[in-house]
Amino acid sequence: MLYSIIVNFKPEEDALISPTRGYHAYALFLDLLRQANPTVAQRLHDLEGPKPFTLSPLQGRFQHQRSGLKLTAGQTYWIRLTVLQEELFAHLLDALLKAADRSLRLDTAPLTLNEVLTTPGQSPWCNCQDFDTLLSHALPERRLHLRFFSPTAFRSAGKRNVLFPEPRLLFSSYLARWQAFSPLKLSSDLASLADKGSRIGRYKLETRILHFGSYQETGFEGECTVEIADEVPQEAIKALNALADFAFYSGTGAKTTMGMGQTRRLRDAGPLSRGAGSHPAQG
Repeated sequence: MLYSIIVNFKPEEDALISPTRGYHAYALFLDLLRQANPTVAQRLHDLEGPKPFTLSPLQGRFQHQRSGLKLTAGQTYWIRLTVLQEELFAHLLDALLKAADRSLRLDTAPLTLNEVLTTPGQSPWCNCQDFDTLLSHALPERRLHLRFFSPTAFRSAGKRNVLFPEPRLLFSSYLARWQAFSPLKLSSDLASLADKGSRIGRYKLETRILHFGSYQETGFEGECTVEIADEVPQEAIKALNALADFAFYSGTGAKTTMGMGQTRRLRDAGPLSRGAGSHPAQG
């Protein structure tokens, strides 16, 4: 199963944190798991290759100050989490239940867990689906609209960021995570097929920076439309559609566990809107 949930927190007092919202979310997530199951937390931390979860940057109303971001006591802040493994989701639920009775810490800010949103009725960014449903419900649509809600980038030989959603990079990212966690394997040629048989027909993108303490990452936010050529076989088109839907859970590109690459497929997108847009947790 695939899960997307939102976790709400409230600071116990006013606090000033450094502007590294993605890394803070990652540290808080691991600390939650570590308190409930240290072995699982360590295994996730040490895991190389695709990881079975993504995290948004910390969201909410911040007061931007020269030395950081001010969190206000009693105000709600939140993180969106997606989980790509049933076992990990069970560990996460256990950790969230145990965290309800204790104080948490995000950088210098003491927090309490306020609420966990899990259903689409609570937020359009909550859902759960299985891989089989994504695949069986996929249609042979030749225009795929994607929106990137947090800075998104791809590694080029591990040294620099590629700041454009080339079809080969998009579908290589989705395919690698699908193959790693789905019991239903797709053709390993899909990324190459996307490279040769599709193009970015329209896009509206802006570059953004996400801070990581001692360094920062540049990525793009906004929208693009992938157009698939007529000669691509229908079954392959369905698989590419399934991968585009999977982006909601898998994220796109690098550092998706630290706030980057929050992505959603748009249906009936119409004219491309302004590039940056609102964050997923804000609906």
